[in-house]
Amino acid sequence: MERLPDHAEVVTGGAALSRPGHSHQATVVAGARQKDEIARSEAFGPVVTIQPFADESAAFPMANDVPQGLAASVWTRDHDRAMRASRALQTGIVWVNTHGTMVSAMPHGGVRHSGFGSDLSLTGLLDYTQVKHVML
Repeated sequence: MERLPDHAEVVTGGAALSRPGHSHQATVVAGARQKDEIARSEAFGPVVTIQPFADESAAFPMANDVPQGLAASVWTRDHDRAMRASRALQTGIVWVNTHGTMVSAMPHGGVRHSGFGSDLSLTGLLDYTQVKHVML
């Protein structure tokens, strides 16, 4: 939080924690711009930025214009919009109207700089398996 630009504002949270598991209180940052470090890096803490957009055609390119692709959450009452977002977002996970829910039957992993495979589920196990066919 100490490296936030002047135009960004901590709406809530932001204080460093001394306990294990998280480095900051749950934090919401408003006013970040697309090229700001806080918008372009995976800030685990937990930290979320709020960035306005005109419509979906502007939102998806913004969301995908980062080196990482671990997860995204989409908040909408419109099922079709949720499905469009799921197809458009270049992430390993898309949550709809929730965030952070993990299910052991589904793979967990990112794309691009957010990982090299999956964990959890049979799909995750296969990422760590080298299949070899031996015929005698």
